[in-house]
Amino acid sequence: MAGTPGPGAGASDLAACAGLSGVGDEALRALLAAGRPRVLAAGERLFDAGEDYGGAIYLVTRGALELRDPAGDTVDVGCGGFAGLLDYIDRAPHALTAIAPAGAEVLELKADALEALERRFPDLADLVNRAIAARLRAPDTRRRTLSGVMAQPVRAFMKAPLATCAPQTTLRDACATMHQRKFGSLGVVDAGGGLIGLLTTEGVAEAVVLQGRRPDDPVADALTGLAPTIDSDEPLWRAEEAHQAHGVKYIVVMEDGAPVGMVSQTDILRSLLTSQSRLIDRIGEADDLGDLRRFYVNIADTAMAARETNRLPSTAVRVVSETHRAIQRRCVELTLAGIEAEGRGAAPARFAVLIMGSGGRREMMLDPDQDNGIVMEDGEAAARPEASAWFEAFCDRLNVNLDKVGYVLCPGDIMARNPMFRKTLGQWKSQISHMARFPNEKAARWSNIVFDFDTLHGDDALTAELRAHVNAELKARPGLLGFMVAQDAEGRPSIGWFNRLITASDEERKGKVDIKRNGLRIIADAARIFALANGIGSTNTNDRLRALVREGVLSSDMADSVTAAYEELLDLLMVHQSGQRRRGEALDKLVDPKDLSAYQVDVLKDSMRAVKRLQDLLHGRHGLVNF
Repeated sequence: MAGTPGPGAGASDLAACAGLSGVGDEALRALLAAGRPRVLAAGERLFDAGEDYGGAIYLVTRGALELRDPAGDTVDVGCGGFAGLLDYIDRAPHALTAIAPAGAEVLELKADALEALERRFPDLADLVNRAIAARLRAPDTRRRTLSGVMAQPVRAFMKAPLATCAPQTTLRDACATMHQRKFGSLGVVDAGGGLIGLLTTEGVAEAVVLQGRRPDDPVADALTGLAPTIDSDEPLWRAEEAHQAHGVKYIVVMEDGAPVGMVSQTDILRSLLTSQSRLIDRIGEADDLGDLRRFYVNIADTAMAARETNRLPSTAVRVVSETHRAIQRRCVELTLAGIEAEGRGAAPARFAVLIMGSGGRREMMLDPDQDNGIVMEDGEAAARPEASAWFEAFCDRLNVNLDKVGYVLCPGDIMARNPMFRKTLGQWKSQISHMARFPNEKAARWSNIVFDFDTLHGDDALTAELRAHVNAELKARPGLLGFMVAQDAEGRPSIGWFNRLITASDEERKGKVDIKRNGLRIIADAARIFALANGIGSTNTNDRLRALVREGVLSSDMADSVTAAYEELLDLLMVHQSGQRRRGEALDKLVDPKDLSAYQVDVLKDSMRAVKRLQDLLHGRHGLVNF
C-alpha cells in the first residue's frame, strides 16, 4: 500500500492514518518510541483465536490485517488501527484470528507501556473508547426493527424545497436571507444544482469570530466540510442516527443525487411529541385516581410502543418518563382540588413540587417509587402556622394519593411528607450549604438522589433558584463531590478478567447481573458528579454527557462510548421488565445472561467495558479528576 507509513515512519506520517485522527504528535512519538516494529509476510498470521494475548497490542502501520472470528466473519483493520485492543482491555485470550493477507507492518506494544501512555495522553485513551463505541454501534441484522412514526420515510417530515444560495453569495446576504425567512441554514449549490455544502448560523458565527472572515466574503469560504445527507426514502430513524453520528442539527435530504429538502432535530422531536401528546392530553383530563391508576397499569404497553417507534432506547425511556410525570402531575392537581373542596382553600404561598432521582432525570422505567419534595417561597405567607399546616396536610395527602395510583412510598422516606424534604427556599439553601461545608457519607447518599431534582408542578422559578444555589455551593466547596465519588465506588461494572461477566453470588440474585446498580447507576452517577463539578444545570444523563463534551470535561470519544453503552443497557432493562410485567412477575433490574442471545451477551460485555473506563476516569485513576 504505497504512501502509508511503515515502522520506521515518523509521527507526522502516522498522523495521516485515519485510525489515529485526533492523536497529537507528542503522543504519536511516544507511541513509536514504546513499540517494536514487526513485518508480516503475505498470508502470515499474527495471532489465532483462543491464543493467550501475551500482553501485547498491535498497531497497523502499513498494509492491513484481516480479523476473523470463529464463525468466519471478517473485518479489515488498516493503517492506524489496532489488533488485540479489546483483548488488552479484558486481559483475555484473543477472540479473533489476525492475518496479513497481502503482508503488513505493525508496531507491537506491551500492555503496561500502553497503559502508561493512556495515563499520559488522553487522546490515546480515546482510541480505546472509540473502539468500544464502534463495537456497540456496529450494525447487526439481529437488531430490532421499528414501526410507527420512526419507520416512515424522511420525505414525510422534511421541509421542502431546500433554501439555497450560490457559493459566491456573501456572508452578509446569506445571513439576511436566513433572518428574513427564519431559516437556520442554507444549502450551498453549484450552477447545476449540485450540493456543495451547508451554511448554518453557527457556521457563519464561527467563520467571522474564529476565522476572521469578513461579511463580504463568499459563503464558500465558511464551509468546513461536506453536509450530511440522507435519501428521501430512508426511514426517519436513520436521520436521527445521522444527527447523532455527525453531531449536527440539520441533514440535507436527497433525491436522485439532488438536494430537495431538510430535516432537523426539531422536526424529528416534533414528530415524536405529536404521537405522544394524545396520551398526555388524556392523562391531563383524568377525573380521579382510578383513572390515573389505569394509565399507570398500562405503562408497560406504553414502554413497548415507545421502544418500537424510537430507534434510541433513551428516547423511548424519555417517553415513558414523560408519561409517568404526566400521571404524577395530574395527581398533584387532583390532590389540590380535593384539599380545596374540603374547605382548606388554595395554597397560601407560592410553591413547587419537586420530582427527584430518575424522575428528575426523565429516566423512569416501569416501576419507579416516589422521590419527591416541595419548596415554598420565603416570606411571611409561608411562615404562618396555618400555612405550615396547609402544606403538611397537602404533602401527606399527595404521597398517599401517589401510592394509590401505583407509585409506592419511598423506602428511604424521600418524600414531601417528610419535613426534611418540605422546606422554604431559604431552608433548602441552608441545608445544602451546611452539607457543602461539612460533607460526609450520609450527605453524599442524600445528594446522589436529591440533586437530580426538577419541577413536577408549580413555580419553576423556585426550582431554578435552588439549582443555581446548588451549583454555586459545589463550585465553591467541592468536598461533597469527593464523598459522592466514594459512594459511587460501592457499585462496580459487571466485567472482570478474561472478559467474564461478574454476576451476583447471594442466593436471591445468584448468577444475575444488576443492570442498574452495576451499569446504569454508575453512568448516571458519573454524569451527575462531573456536571455538578462544572456548574452544568442539566439533569438528564445524556444531556449532561453532551454538555460535558461541549465544556471540554469529557472527550467526544469517551462520551460516545458511554452513550452507546447507556443506550444498550437501557434497552436490555426495558425488554427485561416488560417481559416480567407481561408474565405477572415482580419487576427487578436483574438480568440472567443465560436468558440472552450470544449477541446480547457481547453487547452487555462491551457496555460494561465502557462503564468501567468511565468509572476509572471519575475516580481519578488517570489523574484527570481530583475533588
